[in-house]
Amino acid sequence: MLQPLSLIRGARVIDPAAGIDAIVDVLIGPGGVTIDPSSVPDHARRVDGRGQWALPGLVDLQVHLRDPGLTHKEDQLTGSRAALSGGVTTMVVMPNTRPVLDDPALVAAQSSSADARGLARVLVAAAATRASAGQALSDYRALKAAGAVAVTDDGLPVQDDALMEQSLISCAANDLVFMQHAEDTRISQHRPMTECEVQRAAGILGQPAEAEWVMVERDVALAERTGARYHVLHLSTARSLAAVRRAKERGASVTCEVSPHHLTFTCNDVVKAGIELPSTEADLDPNKKMNPPLRSGADRRALVDGLADGTVDAVATDHAPHTAAEKGQGFARAPFGTTGLETMLGVLLRFVHDGTIDARRAVELVTSGPARVLRRQGALGTLSGRQAPPDLCLVDPERSWVVTTGALQSRSKNNCFLGLELRGRVTATWLRGRLAYQLIA
Repeated sequence: MLQPLSLIRGARVIDPAAGIDAIVDVLIGPGGVTIDPSSVPDHARRVDGRGQWALPGLVDLQVHLRDPGLTHKEDQLTGSRAALSGGVTTMVVMPNTRPVLDDPALVAAQSSSADARGLARVLVAAAATRASAGQALSDYRALKAAGAVAVTDDGLPVQDDALMEQSLISCAANDLVFMQHAEDTRISQHRPMTECEVQRAAGILGQPAEAEWVMVERDVALAERTGARYHVLHLSTARSLAAVRRAKERGASVTCEVSPHHLTFTCNDVVKAGIELPSTEADLDPNKKMNPPLRSGADRRALVDGLADGTVDAVATDHAPHTAAEKGQGFARAPFGTTGLETMLGVLLRFVHDGTIDARRAVELVTSGPARVLRRQGALGTLSGRQAPPDLCLVDPERSWVVTTGALQSRSKNNCFLGLELRGRVTATWLRGRLAYQLIA
C-alpha cells in the first residue's frame, strides 16, 4: 500500500526551533517531513498553501479533558477534535479527573489510549499529592516511569511550605517540572472575581490579586533553593510576571505561561454586552468567570509586554469545558473556566496583526516554547526534530471568522470569545503525518 503523502505548495514555513521562515513546498507523511523536496511521488495529495503558514503541530501546556469521570463535559475524542481544529496536536492534561491522576496505571492509560485511537497526543501532568489533597506526595519516580511529564495539583495548589519544598526536591531528583496554579486559597477564598469596581457594583465577593503573587514569590524562592524546575500555569498579574522575570535573570529554572483570555480581557469585560456598569450578578457573563480571574488593565498590559520581551514562555489555553446548565447557575455559583483549544491561535494572532509581536514569536509561544518548558526540544514543536511521525498545521493568517457555538468542536460550548471576530484560522492539521482535520469552507 502506498504511504499517504501530502504536498503543501508555496506555504510560509515558520519553525522557530529549526530557524526556518521561508516560502517553500513541504512534503509530509507518516515517514517524516521534507522541506523543499527535490521530487514528489505522483500519488501525493496536492494542497495549495499559498498565502498560508505551515507550522509545527501546536503544543498546549494546560488542558482539562475531563476523562475519566466527567465525560459529559469532554472526553478524549471530543477534546481531540477540538484540538485538531485549532492546530493543537499535543495536549498536557491536568490530573483533576475522577479518579485523580495520581496512580501510574492511570497516567499510562491516558497517553496509550489516545495513541491507540489515533487521537491528538496526550501528555500527563500527574497529581503532585495523593488525590490532590495536599497532605502527602505522590510517588514521583513511579509517575515519571509511567510517562508523566510534570506534576501539579492544578486548582488545589500546594499550600504548605514544607510539603511544597519536598515536592520540588522530588521534582529535581526525577527531572519533572512542577506546574503550579498559583493561588493562596487562604487569601482568595475561591471568590468568583478579582477585586475591582465591577465586582463591587455587582455586589459579589472579590479576591485580591495578592492571592496569586504571594504564592509565585514563595515558590520561586523554593525552586531556586532546591534547583527544581518550576512553571507558573496561567500567570495573570504584573507582580507575578516580575517575580518570574527576576528569577530568569538569576538563572533559575523558572518558566511561565499566559492564557488567551488573560491577554484579551480585563475584569471590566465580565459585564454582559450592552451594560455599562452592573447592578447585580445577573449582569455578569459566567463564560468569563476564570480561575485565576480576569484582572486589571495594568495586569493585562504587563502580560502583553511579557509576550514581546520574552519573559512569557508559552501561551496555553487552560481549556476547561463545562455544561450549559453549570454555567447557567449565575456568576457566583457557576464553575470557573472557559474552553479554548479552537480559539487559541486566532486570539494570539491579534498581537501579530497589531504589531505587538512578529509571526515567529507567536509561533514560538505555541510550539518550541512549550517544548522547552517540558524539556522536549526536538521531540515536540518543530518540523525538523526527532518527532516521527510528524505533526503540522496549515493556517490562513488573514481568514476572518466569528466564534459561535456551531464553529466549536468541543462537547461544551462555554467559550469566553463567543461572538468575537478573529483573524486567522487553522485550515488543516496533520497528525502523525496523516491529514486529520480539514476546514470545510
